[in-house]
Amino acid sequence: MNDFFLVTNRSITLDDIEVRQIQMKDFDIWATHAEVIKNFIKDRDYSDEILNELFSAHGVQVISTMACVTDLDNESLFKLAADEQKFKQLLKAVLSVNHAYFKYEKPKHTAKKQAIESTWFDSFQYLISAGHRHEDIMNMTYGAFDQYLKSAQKDHKNKLQYLSSVIRSAHHANTKEFKKFFEGLKE
Repeated sequence: MNDFFLVTNRSITLDDIEVRQIQMKDFDIWATHAEVIKNFIKDRDYSDEILNELFSAHGVQVISTMACVTDLDNESLFKLAADEQKFKQLLKAVLSVNHAYFKYEKPKHTAKKQAIESTWFDSFQYLISAGHRHEDIMNMTYGAFDQYLKSAQKDHKNKLQYLSSVIRSAHHANTKEFKKFFEGLKE
């Protein structure tokens, strides 16, 4: 799904069943079930064989995850599972629409870095300091949240690079050159 799909909170419809993106306000319920699926799939595709293995190993989590982003309840989803092809199509749609969550990223943390693990509050605060409001963040889809977080981090790094250049220039400039440079920043 593209960036505008994520940021506008679009959904898709499959046989009159709407498949939505998970929103941050429901993430605690979603993650309880979806994390098992994410770990099972890792970097594998959504082939029928993989989906069959997934449902056999984690049927309850699959049903519960699907219930979070469709208008179907657990009982309706279990009934739908009787039609294997239709059920797999719906599961693929859930995985695709919420690919931002299910995509596999190799961990970047070392054991030392994990000791200083960030919390969700840290991520929210980072976005708030970048100008987002708490209410807006809670209504973001996970995909939009993830992309805004990456964008805010990129912006922060760019600002640090800029400040580093300014500090270096100030350090090496004579008083007159620095004053001229500083005045240029005010314009």
